[in-house]
Amino acid sequence: MDKVCRNKKCIIILYLFLQLLITFQNARALGNWYVFGDSLSDNGNIPRLTGVLLPPAPYYQNRFSNGPVWAEDFPRIAHFKFKPSNDYAVGGAFTGPITAKGLNGKANIYNNLENTGWSSFKPFFVTPQLPSFLTEIQSFAINQKKFKPNDLIGIWIGANNFFVAAKQSIAFEKTIFTNNPSYAINAGIEPNLLYRMYFLYMQTKDFNTAIGLLIWSTAQTAVSQTVYGVRELLKLGAKHIIILNLPPIQDTPALIQSGFKAQALASIYVELYNIYLQQMIDSIKNQTKSKILILNTSLMFEKLIGNPKAYGIINTYSEGMKACLNGKPYYSHYLFWDGVHPTAYTQEIIAHFVSKKVKTFYFHK
Repeated sequence: MDKVCRNKKCIIILYLFLQLLITFQNARALGNWYVFGDSLSDNGNIPRLTGVLLPPAPYYQNRFSNGPVWAEDFPRIAHFKFKPSNDYAVGGAFTGPITAKGLNGKANIYNNLENTGWSSFKPFFVTPQLPSFLTEIQSFAINQKKFKPNDLIGIWIGANNFFVAAKQSIAFEKTIFTNNPSYAINAGIEPNLLYRMYFLYMQTKDFNTAIGLLIWSTAQTAVSQTVYGVRELLKLGAKHIIILNLPPIQDTPALIQSGFKAQALASIYVELYNIYLQQMIDSIKNQTKSKILILNTSLMFEKLIGNPKAYGIINTYSEGMKACLNGKPYYSHYLFWDGVHPTAYTQEIIAHFVSKKVKTFYFHK
């Protein structure tokens, strides 16, 4: 009997030793974590690029939240190597260059929402031009040159393109009501697209149908630029890429306050973007056999909104920052800090969600 017990103890000890060995080997195998994107992942890059301390308090250390963002939480949770300069995400980033209304009221090509006439920070700075997702990748290529085979790259991009399209949809309606194309042109609607939208409206007498064409075109451009960026990352040696798809923008406080019409446009854009992104990334994976994983943050946010108590969230539709400034308690457990950005509490939920999904993906041969 004693001999059997000793054998069982030996087996248990051997099992635990092997588990520790596997954990140690996995930890050694983990590479550097890099992230590209917009304000959802920005760890305070605007001051570094402009010299202006934006966003200001009560935002946390120039992040678009009240604490660290998910891109900072994730490597700590998942044990990837990370230094702040590995985060190339910048608030306001578009997927790539797009035409939008400038601070002078005229259309021009921009990489970032914060350089346009719709910047939330005007008139703090006009120059330099802040980057897009594509120019963030170019910055990496200049500074870092290449990824190592065990590095992990994260991408979360695409929301800011919609905010431009939403403004352009309002300008299009003004153009129709006044019979003055300058509203739409100055908002950055390309002449060829404007002609097609106008022709569609004249056929149907339905604004929604014409604006639907604008949203479709915006989603197509955003996904094409995102996928181009993914191809560039692969050329730079990326072997493991995760992409967070778009969350339900229509359920943010800003869109709720904007009304049903704005929410409907956002819902269509998010659905189109996520569908096209999945299709085009699947095509890249089939062509290159690359390890690319799309994470369904849209579904994750729907779960948070549908059953907030299960996640310790007390409010899904108001801004935590306003609650904080008004002296209300428990604001840190709101889903959103401002009109569109998650609180630090939600950011950590996102980081745990990503970490759980990455474990299997990263080590799977």
